[in-house]
Amino acid sequence: MNARTLRRATLALVAVAAVGCATLRTPSLQVESLKMDKLRVTGAGLDVGFRVQNPNPEALLIERFEYELEVNGRTLGRGFHADAVPLDGFRDARVDTRFALNFLSLPGAVKEVLESDRAKVRVKGNFYVRRGDGLKKLGFKSGAEVDLGKK
Repeated sequence: MNARTLRRATLALVAVAAVGCATLRTPSLQVESLKMDKLRVTGAGLDVGFRVQNPNPEALLIERFEYELEVNGRTLGRGFHADAVPLDGFRDARVDTRFALNFLSLPGAVKEVLESDRAKVRVKGNFYVRRGDGLKKLGFKSGAEVDLGKK
């Protein structure tokens, strides 16, 4: 192998390694808890507890995330977490959000949630992760069975 061919092979190997290191794996988000707040005339508050995990060796900053919440097969609506979530490599964090249940638009779904002790919860949405000078949108979805805490 001559020097020119060796140099090209080395550059190609370095480029492949750099791309592999730059790959960002999507954080995971799991619902850990749902707690119903006081009932009001038109709805109720629902505190949603999440566990967010960074599957990457390097730290990352989730600027915000938005999600759609489904309980026992019924979509309850959309929620968001507007505060930044910094995560060290291979670490996780607990994140709590407030979700508004509207009795007027979802009477059957809300009634079912209020009467249950446990629920199958699915969540899907997008993380907005800081990468350099911009944000990278990363989709997620997960499901879990959780106890429904009532305040």
